[in-house]
Amino acid sequence: MKSGIYLVSIFVAVVLALPSQAQTPSAKLPPLTRLAPPFTADKLVILKKLRQKDFAQLDSEFELYQQAFEKSPLAELNEKLAFDSFATDDASVGDLIEKWIAARPNSFAAHMAMGSYFSWRGWHTRGAGFADQTAPQQFDKMRKYFTQSVDETKSALKIRPKLSIAYAVLLSEARGESDRALHQALESDALRQIPASFVIREELMESRYPRWGGSHGMMEEFAHQSQALIKENPYMHWLLGFTDSDQGETLGIHGQYDQSVVAMTRAIQRGGDYAGFYFIRGETYGQNGSWEQALKDFDRANQLSPQDPEVLIRRAYTLAELKKPKEVLADLQIVSVFEEPNDLSTQLHDWAVKASKEQH
Repeated sequence: MKSGIYLVSIFVAVVLALPSQAQTPSAKLPPLTRLAPPFTADKLVILKKLRQKDFAQLDSEFELYQQAFEKSPLAELNEKLAFDSFATDDASVGDLIEKWIAARPNSFAAHMAMGSYFSWRGWHTRGAGFADQTAPQQFDKMRKYFTQSVDETKSALKIRPKLSIAYAVLLSEARGESDRALHQALESDALRQIPASFVIREELMESRYPRWGGSHGMMEEFAHQSQALIKENPYMHWLLGFTDSDQGETLGIHGQYDQSVVAMTRAIQRGGDYAGFYFIRGETYGQNGSWEQALKDFDRANQLSPQDPEVLIRRAYTLAELKKPKEVLADLQIVSVFEEPNDLSTQLHDWAVKASKEQH
C-alpha cells in the first residue's frame, strides 16, 4: 500500500475495548467509475509454487504477466500484485528464491522476486516513522537490504528492459536513501522507457510528497502532466487525488479526523477508485470510532489491493470492534503468511479465538 504508512494509527496504539459506540455520518459520494484491475494473480498460490520449487511454472506465470503488461498498461497492477507475493519477513522465502535463481539464472522473474524480497525487508526494517524518528541502526540495516535488492533488480531489468516493477523498486530505494542524483537519473530513464506505467508514476508521485522534499505544487504539476496518457492508461486519473490524500493523511496525524474524512472523500472524488484513498479514510473512520464506515473502506481497499497485510490487519481490528471473530481470524491467517506475529495481531487472535468459543 503506497499511501497511509505515516498515519499514526490507533490500531497499534490502544488495547481492544469492545464494543465501541461512536459514529459519525458517512460522506456521500457521487457515482464512481470502478477501475478495479483485472486481477488473476494469487499471492498465496504463488508462494505455494515457490515452496514446491515449481520454478518452471513460476517462470511461465510471470512471463504471461509481463507479456500482458507490454500489450496493455492495464495489466500492470496484476504483475505488481504477483511480485508483492515476496514482500515478507519469512527468511525461508529468500532461501527458496535463491534456489530459483540458481536453477534458472536467466529468469527475470527470479531476480525480480529477490529484488522485491530484499526491498521490502529494507523498508520493513526502516519502519514507517519520519527520518528524525528513525534510529541510525535501522537505516544501516535498510541500506544493506537495499544493496542486495539493487543487484538483483538490475539483473531482472537487464533481462527485461520493460519491467516497470524493477524501475519502481529502484526509484523507491533511491528515495529511501535520499540519493537525489540517482533518483533523477532513474526517473528520466524510466519515463523514457515506459511512459505509460502507473506503477512508476505512483512511485514518482510519492517522491514529490512534502515529507520527501517535494511539494503539493510539484505533485499537482506531475499529476496533470500524466493525464496526457490517460487514454492509454486510465489509472493515471488516480494521480489527481494524491494531493488531497496527503492533506487528509496529515490532518489525520494531527487528530483532525472530520477534516481528514472530508479531504479523503475529495481525493476519491477527484482521483477515483484508488486503494490508498480508501485505506487512509478507513483508518480515519476507525480513529473516529466509525467502525461500519471503516469496514466499507477497508473492504474496497482490499478489492483494489488484494491480500495486502496492511489492509487486512486494520480490517481485522475493525471486525473485532464489530464483534466478528470468525472474519478476524480469516484476515489474520493471510497476514500470518507474510508477517511475523506482533502485539496487535496476537491480541486480535486471542480475542477472536475466545469470542468464537463464547458465540458457540
